[in-house]
Amino acid sequence: MNRRQASSMLLATLAGVPCAALADDDLARLRARGELRVGTSGTAPPNTWVNERNELQGYDIDWGNMIGRDLALPVRWIKVDFRGLMPALSAGQLDMVITGVRIRENLKRVFLFSEPYAYERMVAVVRVGEDGVRQLSDLRGRTVGVVAASFQEDTVRAMGGYRELLAMPSGSDVFLSLHTGHIDVAVVGLTAAVHYAHQRPGEVRIVSNGGGVNAQGIVMRKTAFALKAAVDRVIARCRADGTYLALYRKNFSIDPPQ
Repeated sequence: MNRRQASSMLLATLAGVPCAALADDDLARLRARGELRVGTSGTAPPNTWVNERNELQGYDIDWGNMIGRDLALPVRWIKVDFRGLMPALSAGQLDMVITGVRIRENLKRVFLFSEPYAYERMVAVVRVGEDGVRQLSDLRGRTVGVVAASFQEDTVRAMGGYRELLAMPSGSDVFLSLHTGHIDVAVVGLTAAVHYAHQRPGEVRIVSNGGGVNAQGIVMRKTAFALKAAVDRVIARCRADGTYLALYRKNFSIDPPQ
């Protein structure tokens, strides 16, 4: 057999093999390294935040630690500004990102997403006494705050009508700006809004009219097929055995939106 014939046979064989089978064994490399590097913002309670002992806590942290235990890999959490998480993942500095990322088509072209591990509803939050905002689209003439590079920023920009849109590094910054009056409306996820309202009772009103429900996924590099399969198995098991619902209620104090 000459080289050309051998090459033709190899190409014919590979044509019938799924892309996942051709990828490097990313999970084996993680086991050889001995740790799972997970990126999160750490600034979006109750999904991910830092307590008084400088420890990461929240719904996303619970999921990451649970996945690490299932894979028998210690988790090294790496806190990165939300806008820097995807570049860090692309550069190989992280193995996955868990920080309430909506599953979006533009991101799916670049990254792999797990099956949904949470569902979120987009809402507007205003100070009590601001009666002009009755639905999510009532932004005309108002200064709106969102987390930079978030699903909410994309959505609000597409809606338009606002006087000014301020894209901020974190959800904490958005709520602080609402508290101080630097913005009129915060457009965020329902879970973050409920958490803030519990922290400051009587200060804000949550407007959910017009906000749809969006799936959130754990983000991995485009070639991480084995890792995605392992993460999806954990998510499926937790949905079946009630762990998903228990984690949602523990961290968010509400049931998942349908």
